Amino acid sequence: MFQCDLGVPEIDFMLMEMQEAHEKYLALHKKDSYRAQAYLILTGLTISVDHEDVSPDEKKRRLAFIIHHMKHPLPNETATVLRKHNTCNNWNLLERDLTYLIEGNYEATNYDKRKENALRALMDISQDRNQSGNSEITDVNSDQDKTWSHNLNNEFLNLLMRLQLEQYYPNKMKMSDFHLIQKTSLFNGQPHTDEELPYYFLGKILMLDYQARYVACKDGTSVQHGETSLLDVSKHLDDLDYIFGDSSEECHEVIQSVWKSIHPMDVQMAIFYCADDFMRQYFATKLSFCQLALPFLVPVPCTSQIELPFWSFCQVRKQWQEKGSKCTDKLIYQVETPVVSFIRLSTSSYSKSQLLNHLLNKQKHDIFFHRHCKGSNKNGLLMKGVVEIAWYCPGGKENDIFDTCIAFTNLHGDSKEYEQQVDFLQEIASVTVVLLSEKDWNGDSKTFLRKLLQSPKPFIFLCVDKEQIVTNRLATRVKIAVNNRNEAALIGELAQEIKSALNISNACHSLERCADIARQHHFIVDEDKEECKSGKTMAENTVNILKDEHILRKKSTLLPLQGSLWHMWCKKDREQNHLQDHDNMGLEQQMSQIYSAKQRIKQDHLNQAFPFNDLLKSLLTDLNSSSHKTKIYFLQWLKTFMANQSSDHLAELQEKYHDLWSQTLQGENSDLHRKLEELSEEISQSTFGLEHLLREIALLYEVLDVLPQENQVVQFLPQIAADLIISGYPMELMDGDTSHVPIKWISAIFDTLAEKLGDKKVFVLCVLGSQSTGKSTLLNAMFGLQFSVSPGRCTKGAFMQLVKVADELKPRLNFEFLLVVDTEGLQATKLENRAILNHDNELATFVIGLGNMTIINIFGENPSEIQDVLQIAVQAFLRMKKVNLYPSCLFVHQNTGEITTEEKNRESLRCLQQNLDEMSVASAQQESCDVSCFNEVIQFDVNSHVYYFPHLWEGELPMAPPNPCYSQKVQELKRKVLLDGEKKSQLGLLTFSELKVRIQDLWQALLNETFVFSFRNTLEIAAYNRLDNKYSNWTWQLRSFMLDLHHKLNIQIQNGILKAIKRTSLEKSIQKTYEDVKADLEKYFREDKYSSLIIQWKKHKENKLEFLIEELINKTCQNCEKLINLKKRQRNFEQRKSEYIGELSRKSKEVAQRCRDRELNDNELRDYFNNLWQEWIAEVSLPASHKKTFSIRADMEKFLCEYFRNEHDIRNRVTESSKWTRFPSEALYHIFLKKFKAFFSPKNEKPIVTNLCELTKELERLICEYIKKREEEMMNYNSSYFHEIVKLIKDKICAFEDAYQTSLFSYPVDVSLYLCQKAAQRFEKMYEIFQKESDPVIYLNSKKEDFFKSFAISYQGAKSATVFADVLCSSLKLAIRDVIYEKTAINIVNVMKSEDPAFNGGRQNLDLYLLTHLAQTENFNKYIEYIYNPSYSMGEFIQQRVNNYCLDKKNPKLKMFLYSQLDFLKNLILKSISDSTTVVEDKGGNVSLWLDEFCSRVGDYLYLPRHTLSSIEHQEVIGIKLIKETVSDALIPVLDDLERTFSETDLEPFFAKPHEILFDQLCGCMKQCPFCKAVCTNTIPDHDGEHSTYFHRPQAVMGRQWEGTNHFVIEFCSSIVASDCTFTFEGKNIPFKQYRTAGSDFAKWNIQTDTIASKFYWKWFICHFRNELKELYEGVFEGKGEIPHDWENSSTNEIRLHMEQLELFLKLDSFLKLDNITQTFIRSFFMRR
Repeated sequence: MFQCDLGVPEIDFMLMEMQEAHEKYLALHKKDSYRAQAYLILTGLTISVDHEDVSPDEKKRRLAFIIHHMKHPLPNETATVLRKHNTCNNWNLLERDLTYLIEGNYEATNYDKRKENALRALMDISQDRNQSGNSEITDVNSDQDKTWSHNLNNEFLNLLMRLQLEQYYPNKMKMSDFHLIQKTSLFNGQPHTDEELPYYFLGKILMLDYQARYVACKDGTSVQHGETSLLDVSKHLDDLDYIFGDSSEECHEVIQSVWKSIHPMDVQMAIFYCADDFMRQYFATKLSFCQLALPFLVPVPCTSQIELPFWSFCQVRKQWQEKGSKCTDKLIYQVETPVVSFIRLSTSSYSKSQLLNHLLNKQKHDIFFHRHCKGSNKNGLLMKGVVEIAWYCPGGKENDIFDTCIAFTNLHGDSKEYEQQVDFLQEIASVTVVLLSEKDWNGDSKTFLRKLLQSPKPFIFLCVDKEQIVTNRLATRVKIAVNNRNEAALIGELAQEIKSALNISNACHSLERCADIARQHHFIVDEDKEECKSGKTMAENTVNILKDEHILRKKSTLLPLQGSLWHMWCKKDREQNHLQDHDNMGLEQQMSQIYSAKQRIKQDHLNQAFPFNDLLKSLLTDLNSSSHKTKIYFLQWLKTFMANQSSDHLAELQEKYHDLWSQTLQGENSDLHRKLEELSEEISQSTFGLEHLLREIALLYEVLDVLPQENQVVQFLPQIAADLIISGYPMELMDGDTSHVPIKWISAIFDTLAEKLGDKKVFVLCVLGSQSTGKSTLLNAMFGLQFSVSPGRCTKGAFMQLVKVADELKPRLNFEFLLVVDTEGLQATKLENRAILNHDNELATFVIGLGNMTIINIFGENPSEIQDVLQIAVQAFLRMKKVNLYPSCLFVHQNTGEITTEEKNRESLRCLQQNLDEMSVASAQQESCDVSCFNEVIQFDVNSHVYYFPHLWEGELPMAPPNPCYSQKVQELKRKVLLDGEKKSQLGLLTFSELKVRIQDLWQALLNETFVFSFRNTLEIAAYNRLDNKYSNWTWQLRSFMLDLHHKLNIQIQNGILKAIKRTSLEKSIQKTYEDVKADLEKYFREDKYSSLIIQWKKHKENKLEFLIEELINKTCQNCEKLINLKKRQRNFEQRKSEYIGELSRKSKEVAQRCRDRELNDNELRDYFNNLWQEWIAEVSLPASHKKTFSIRADMEKFLCEYFRNEHDIRNRVTESSKWTRFPSEALYHIFLKKFKAFFSPKNEKPIVTNLCELTKELERLICEYIKKREEEMMNYNSSYFHEIVKLIKDKICAFEDAYQTSLFSYPVDVSLYLCQKAAQRFEKMYEIFQKESDPVIYLNSKKEDFFKSFAISYQGAKSATVFADVLCSSLKLAIRDVIYEKTAINIVNVMKSEDPAFNGGRQNLDLYLLTHLAQTENFNKYIEYIYNPSYSMGEFIQQRVNNYCLDKKNPKLKMFLYSQLDFLKNLILKSISDSTTVVEDKGGNVSLWLDEFCSRVGDYLYLPRHTLSSIEHQEVIGIKLIKETVSDALIPVLDDLERTFSETDLEPFFAKPHEILFDQLCGCMKQCPFCKAVCTNTIPDHDGEHSTYFHRPQAVMGRQWEGTNHFVIEFCSSIVASDCTFTFEGKNIPFKQYRTAGSDFAKWNIQTDTIASKFYWKWFICHFRNELKELYEGVFEGKGEIPHDWENSSTNEIRLHMEQLELFLKLDSFLKLDNITQTFIRSFFMRR
């Protein structure tokens, strides 16, 4: 048993380990036998004395030994795991599964079962959705809403109607109704009509412009009924009555401002009343951001009810800092603050709101709107009784007005009239400030005040009529004089008194507590709506799951899919595209290993995720089963609660970070730097928001890896995401933690968007810039988005949000949606870190490639930061240019201050332009291209594409409002973006489905190290494939027309009708067809949905069609001229033949007439004619000239000896070759292998010999075709023919030597001798035939039977019509047959081009079907033929399909084509007979005239030269009508005979065979890849641009082996060129990634790194024919050439399936119509295979 002696250490080891193992085995066996068996097997596989890893071969031997010696059958669980191992042959996976078995976790080993259970759980959740109701976005209106108009007063109703908001009242205006790109986005002006006011107001608020409240109609200063008529100025300058008088007494003209112009706050409140809860909440956050007061208590119009809109405050966040404390950042609704309430009695000349503004804001910003604000008037309607609220937030500075956060409320109107509001305010207020005057000491005011003062809380009375107060006796009842006071002094005193009062009354309330008090007052609280309460309850239940755990532990346990396994999978995914050159492992083996590791990680991933934890189940159930409204409430509450949970912990971490950072500023300390990095990572990991929950759903979708048939089970997951995007939520595009794009998930989302919204056009706007430069704030302000904003690094990865274009603007912009992409900041301060630099470059490349426009955001004026950002951006733009993507860009220079001088602005622009140019040159050097300035990279105008933004804030934080100048710049930038979108839409924008494909292409390219090399524009490629197919149809349309025309011209030339050919006539003939093709081309490029992608090739295709026209005309002209010249050369001979025929016909006729009196039977008549014939022929033979004779074989030998005179013993070799009946096999081995120009090479001559055999066959076919053409010309032999043959042979052999790096010593001479010998035999036969045709005696003897018939006609008289008909029909038979064969070939090609899918596209399509056919036949020899002689294999494949189509015994279509043509010609001839008879009868003509008429009528369709019928033209037939009858009767048996012939014929008699015509049309470019010899699939033979193919192959197919071994190279070109391997060319080591630099053929090839289906196909080929390949090339699949195990599992049926899917992929329209799962399945399967 033991292979060697065991030492003491080994024995001790065995004793110890065996004892321990046996004990554990027994313990496990008591629990489950399968666990014990698994332990036994795992121990046997992994145990070793020296604790080193056991090799795979050793494990294989051990496993076989263990299984063989098992006494009992294996338990089912253990057997299942071992069977799975036999399938995938992965030792790591086997050991992991055995460990699971030992732990008793059998389910974890069965990935398919676990996946099935997960899908079943998701199906249950999905079914809950269907049972609980529709989750689509719906409008739910109460019965009260339907009758609102009956309860409204006329004033409020009129206001709504003037603003055109009546359809939205109450609470019907949704986010989607105003969150649109309106026409106002394109204009900077003021509204012109009242109905425009709401949208202008909202638009400005969205852009953070607090001046929105000052918006008024542009023509608002006009008088109601026109302008006031003015008096003559010159006559009334001194009219004092006009100055001091009361105009009302003088006249009825009133100069007034706007007639009941709408109060600005009425616009705000009208919107508030019409907005639904979600819009109110969003509206409130924007108002708060603008430091404007928020509605706190709102009277419900025309009722006595009061509403507290608590829900709208739930997303309002405030920041403040108390002295000596850290900064506080909280949602304000939870913060308990003192409340200071401001009210007034009666009317006052002093503005309470203005006083409040001066108190709260040093810049006197109008937090509360007051009577002195711009646009204010006395027509206010909706502010009466409204209580607004605002907060004072201190900044922790000495000059803070108050030391803590305080809420201030402001009741609008006379407080006496609003007792409900006052009572509520009294209950919540810490201090009440009352504005009053002396007149309030009486009447109702006095009673109101007495009631008010019953409260023990402090009051401050602002006495507007008093100039001073003597003393305040009560601390809780303070009076302050207001009249004629210095404003600063007044504000200072008021602030001090409020502070004092707050010290007395320390009552604080949160808004949450206020809502409870409001309920006690029977106020309406919006939070009490059923949907809101349900959503809150659901959110609380979800958040409760998160409580009581450290946040890092929460993420690892509750979000298991985002843990280390996900990071490992992303890392492996990148490794799959960054293969390295290893000594003992090939690239394909690395890919297989990585693929197995990814599969193992994915299985572990699913094991972690399933069964689903409570959080994920709760989240999926709530998002899936709720109504849309409840779902949005749920999400908003969830965001709120989660923000509260993580904010405190994050604040602590950020404080620690700040302290550490402060310490590092004092000096370098590596330990501090390390702690900073760790703390930074912890801060990043501690962020826990809604995006993480949605990411978990995304990764669940990714990890399930569903097949197309399982799609419906998980389809509701992307539907959830799509619904959220449509509702205005941002969605994560790139995972911020791993910088990975979950392609399947994103693709599914876009598919769902296309399904829900339609596959609409999308303009994509991206932003790029350093971190904390205000990118998200800019986008939010520009389009009212909801990207997260906060100081520091907030956004991680990339997020996208969708904005709809308003219907009124769609016709102009020509796109329906704007997709905005926000990105994390570039870490410009850390560019010395290579990994960070790569990440930044990758991110920039991704977003710039994705966007139609990218905003480059630069903050401040730090030159080094600007330089770093520009370098990254410019390099990304340069990459786009190299892959033919042309995005545009705008530069936004933020926080630059107010640029006041044109000179300073111009200097900044000049510096920016200089920086861009320098960066462009530097980046171009890295990308290996020639660029001298930025304008050569992208269209850029420094004067119009650069925007300078002032600082965001106007004043000191935290009470500073946004800067209105910032908002104005935002509007300008927005307008520029939309106008650029309008321009780009004219060139074509992507739809949702196309954008999905673009994201897939970009990401796949970014996974590779070289983006430009790797980028594959799927849309562009697929669009070009469609164009290529269309171009193939256009070329066939032209070629088919010219074939028909050539056919007709040939007939005319043969018939002697056409004596010369003019090029202009050919051009004129094809012009109509050419114009039709050009019109179709114009229409295609104009109307095709991908016209913007293919427009770049329009000129190229037009030029190619012009070249084709020239080529077709030239070829037709040459062929016709050649035929005409041939006819001219034969003219003398034809003339002599005509003279002989005429003379013999005359003699025959005379003799026959003289013999009429003699009664001769047929035999006697023939004997008599034979005697005369001998005499006549003797007379003709006398003048025949002597013929020149040739010794063809002597000519050949002389030429060969001269041509190969430098070859050894050439004369004997020529003599010896004359004895060859076949090419000698020994001649194939006289070869010499050159040094192969790579790190792998063939090891023997056998493959070359095999190739030479195929080359010899190809040369034989080539020379046979050459000789056949010479025979068809009917010319005499010429000695130059041998020169041409040897030249053809030499060209083919040179191409072979270059392709296979081989020198062929004697083969070229031997094959030339062999083929010339064969040609000489054919030339001798051709010479004999020519001599016979050119000898009058031989020719006349061949016509003897025709003369006899003519003689018999003349002798028989009346019976001569029958013989005439026989002669004519005999000639017609041959003509009909030849024409039918020629015409049928063209018709067959036309039909097969349209019906056979292999032929109705371009070359790529043909190759696809050819490879599928080869896989079905499974014939190795056919494969070798295809590999080494693709042209022949392609021709054979075409011929086989043509034969199958035409010669099918069940449905012989060839017979149908032939019969169809026969019927056509039959009708034509019969009609021509009838018409000719009619014309001749009318003219009184004879037989000769009848033949003239008949031949002219059929001359365009049949080869029937008139002179060939001269033997019967002088016959005397009784009556022309008799000809018609006899010829028609004689034609019937002729046609019947042809029909019988056609019923049995095949394609052999055809002169131009259909498969040859198809081959000429489809052969395309035949250039071969310099590495694997795959053929270029371009349909155009001499096409411009680079060669490419989808069908690259492993090097082993060519017999390539690793240098120094006999191990096959199984790498694909597409893998090698993406790896770090090198090859040697002309003595230089060249990295495969730079293969183009090798020059020659290498530079002309574009080898993509992600060839799709061909990899799977050729992997199957290698596995299926491994033995044949080993025998042919004498190599082995070992070492670096070992076949990976995952190549094994495939069959011919799978090949057929995947080739069909590839066909769908290549046909863009069909591919885009597939659902995302199927698309992803096709893509991912092929790419990983």
